[in-house]
Amino acid sequence: MIFHEYSLIFFTVLGQTAVGAYILFALRSLVSNESSASRYKVPLFILWAIMGVGFLFSTTHLGSPLRAFNALNKVGSAWLSNEIFFGAAFFAVGGLQWLLNVLGKVSAIINKVMSIITIILGVLFMNAMVTVYLIDTVPTWNNLYTPLSFIMTIVLGGLILWQLMACIAKDSTYNAERNASIVGLLMVAVSLAVTVGKVMLLGDIQTSLAQAQDLVPNLNQYVIAQVVLLVAALIIWILPLINKSRLNPINMGVALVLFWASELLGRALFYSTHMTYGLL
Repeated sequence: MIFHEYSLIFFTVLGQTAVGAYILFALRSLVSNESSASRYKVPLFILWAIMGVGFLFSTTHLGSPLRAFNALNKVGSAWLSNEIFFGAAFFAVGGLQWLLNVLGKVSAIINKVMSIITIILGVLFMNAMVTVYLIDTVPTWNNLYTPLSFIMTIVLGGLILWQLMACIAKDSTYNAERNASIVGLLMVAVSLAVTVGKVMLLGDIQTSLAQAQDLVPNLNQYVIAQVVLLVAALIIWILPLINKSRLNPINMGVALVLFWASELLGRALFYSTHMTYGLL
């Protein structure tokens, strides 16, 4: 069963998507030097709800969710503790910023400062999340494809969610949507290259007992399904632009769901290929 680590699968994919979308939204707001808080009340609520659902999934990975705070005992010295700390801080500061904007209780300067702080926390959160899996004794994880695949989820997932948010807020132009789709097309190409590279690497990793690519029965079929879902997400995303139409929340929502399906499948394969050098 490839979904045995479902809690971590959903936590990482949803968390990376939320961080990527927030960073894009915040950078645009900072560069354009305009406040979009009023138009983005609902879209940002959706973003933080996604982040919240991700954290709910993460608690199910713990033996006892009530002891979650014990995971913070080694902040600064353990990457898992750093991941939880920076993730919680990103969620807390960003969520507070959204609430203050909804209540109209924050100045433009404080809002910008909170945006910068939240961006930094998001980057630190993602760095810790990647580093957790770079374990010397796990050759299927400790390679360049792990950070590359995580970064692709952050960038591509963040871009799709950000475009969905912009559609809901009616804060986009045809040219901006076209440029974002071009970047998305390039990111999909890179993501496909990373996926192929990972599969090829698995064929070269083996111990005295097993070969990495044999850990998942029908691995190639799963990878093909992952690729098909990703390409379908791209097609749904850019189809309106091909027809010279504007993006809308429905097609972007469908594209996001298809993207998530692809990433959840890919992340399930990632966890299922865990193996160590113990019996090399």
